[in-house]
Amino acid sequence: MRFVSLVLAAAALFVSGAANAQTWEEYANREHFFSANFPGEPTRQDFTYRTAKGTQLPAHIYSAEDRRGRYTITVVNYSSALAELPTAIDEAVVNLRAKGKPTYDGVEMLDMHRSWRITVETPQGRRHLGEVLVAKNNNLYISEADTALNIPPPAQFSASLQILDDTGVRIRYRQVEGVREGEIVPVTDAFREKEVALIEKQVAGTWKAANGTCQAAYFKANTRAKTKRGEEALAGTVVNSGVTIEGLAIIAGPREGQFINAASDQVIMIFEPLENGTKLNFSALGAPASGWPDAMLELCPGSRA
Repeated sequence: MRFVSLVLAAAALFVSGAANAQTWEEYANREHFFSANFPGEPTRQDFTYRTAKGTQLPAHIYSAEDRRGRYTITVVNYSSALAELPTAIDEAVVNLRAKGKPTYDGVEMLDMHRSWRITVETPQGRRHLGEVLVAKNNNLYISEADTALNIPPPAQFSASLQILDDTGVRIRYRQVEGVREGEIVPVTDAFREKEVALIEKQVAGTWKAANGTCQAAYFKANTRAKTKRGEEALAGTVVNSGVTIEGLAIIAGPREGQFINAASDQVIMIFEPLENGTKLNFSALGAPASGWPDAMLELCPGSRA
C-alpha cells in the first residue's frame, strides 16, 4: 500500500546494503527444482522425513550460514505418499510453530503457489522465519532462516525461493494454485477487496480540523465511486477557508492516497489515515487548495455508517 511504501523502500535499501556487504549468490538446484539466495554454496544432507502418519519419505536439506544466522531449504518428495500431500503443509507448519511464539502465522503465496508463512520468536532470543509450499512436482519445500532478534530479517534469503520447471525456468502461475475453500490469499480479487474495504473504513466519515467543529467539517466522504481510470475511491468534500472542493479520495490503485478532481483527474491533495483510522492527515498539492497548510483531522463520533 502507498501508506507504507516509504518504510518498505527504506527497508529494501537496508537489505540491499547488507546483501552487498556479504557474499550472497543465487543457488539453482535442477535435481530438486528450486533456486534460492545463500551466503555461499550450501551443503546438502540427505535424510528420511517422517509424516504425521509415520510414512518415511526421502528428503534433502540444503543449508548455509553467515555471521547473522543459518539458512535452509528442505525438500521432501511426496511421490510415494500422494494421499498425504493435502496435509503436508499443515504438518510442516506445526513443527515450525513448536519452535516458539508465532508473531505472524498465515496463508500467503509465492509465485502464485499457495504457501504458509510464519515468523516465530524462540525462547533463545532468535527469530525464525519459515515459508512452506507444495509444488506440482509433488515436492514439499520448507524455507527457514534463523537469526537473532536484534538484527533485520534476512530478506535476501527469505524472499528468494523460486520453484523451477524441468528446464530450470522459474514457475509463476497466472492464479494462485492450491487455495483452499474460504481462504483469502494475497493478490487474489478477494484479498484486494478486503484491503480496499479496510482503507475505506479508515477514510470514510466526517472529519473535523483540530480546532474545528463537526458541524463545519473539513472533510466528508461516504459514497463509493470510481475514477476515470477505474480506481476505487470515495466521493468526498473538502471545506476550508470558505472554499468547497468536490473530489474523489482514491483508496486503491497506484494513486492510492490522492484526493483528485473527478473531472480533470488531477491531484489536489494527498491524505493518509493514521492511528487505526481515528485521524486523517491532508496535505495540499494543487489548485484550488494550493498554499493550504497541512491538516491533521479527527473523526467525528458516529459519522460512519
